[in-house]
Amino acid sequence: MASDNVRLLDTVYEHWSRGDWTPRFEVYAPDFEWGWSEEFPDLGGVVSEDAATSDRLRQWLSGWEDWRVEAERFVASGDVVVAMTRYRGRGKTSGAAVDAEGAHLWTFRDGKVVRLVVYSSRDAALRAAGLADSGP
Repeated sequence: MASDNVRLLDTVYEHWSRGDWTPRFEVYAPDFEWGWSEEFPDLGGVVSEDAATSDRLRQWLSGWEDWRVEAERFVASGDVVVAMTRYRGRGKTSGAAVDAEGAHLWTFRDGKVVRLVVYSSRDAALRAAGLADSGP
């Protein structure tokens, strides 16, 4: 089941790796919620809203000339998948390039995503998923 969940994310990361943030993916459950972890205190946490029409997402993307996310590998167990991600972008005003590691914690129910939490720390995402030691 965990490997099936990973395969269900292929389309999501195909779009995001091209900087395409517009679709609402079929893998999202009707009660899908998403947002940023507590590592991003100014971005509003996890809420139930359509990511494809999200003002929070538009606000985040507005600062970037280009913003892409690629999944480098997955750690999956049961109904959770942690995607080890690579964030790449270029600031709209500064022109500064960003190339940073991060992670996405996906929670599935009956083959659909019910929750996505974005992390800057891969270790924090693994701990939140119960897939790593809870130590510092």
